[in-house]
Amino acid sequence: MTNQTPNKKAKRAKKEPVKKPQLDEEVLTSESEEEIPIEDITEEFQTGETVSDDERIELLAFKLSNEEYVLDISSIKEIIRPVEITKVPRVPSYIKGIISLRGVIAPVYDLKNRLKLSETDAPDDSQRRILIVNFDDELVGIISDAVTGVVKINEDIIEPTPQIIKGVDAEYLKGVARIDNRLLIILNLDRILRKDA
Repeated sequence: MTNQTPNKKAKRAKKEPVKKPQLDEEVLTSESEEEIPIEDITEEFQTGETVSDDERIELLAFKLSNEEYVLDISSIKEIIRPVEITKVPRVPSYIKGIISLRGVIAPVYDLKNRLKLSETDAPDDSQRRILIVNFDDELVGIISDAVTGVVKINEDIIEPTPQIIKGVDAEYLKGVARIDNRLLIILNLDRILRKDA
């Protein structure tokens, strides 16, 4: 006889799996044909207690000017190769223009410009990808230098943004997660994509 109440069973039955963003062929690895492999690093930070999947968050990691940034994977609809961007007059400098995504017009943001990051040490253009995200019920493209993978972490390991990260306004960041020798900078997507008044 189980100790679970009917309410708990109903909640568990209603729970739907998290949808992964659609990825283009080059980003896929030989081990998987459907998604970037998830790097489960939460165990390194546990204190003996079991951490359920409900307490973990999935983040998509990508590079901008040699730094690794992450966004909540639930906000990402798909990842595409660079396409022709149509310039639009009288828009902020961090908006590169617009693209047509299966008939839907989406603005494309240059995050390096938005975050005032240097263009130096950028990886090969062949690694560049556009992340398509949902924002205010609209599709928005974000240019990244390279997609590095998906990480699954315990929310408890997220720390406040350290002072050593200079050149990026604090309002655009949610915090950082330290994973071995990696420092993942968590972006505040809502603030980044909100146009300045």
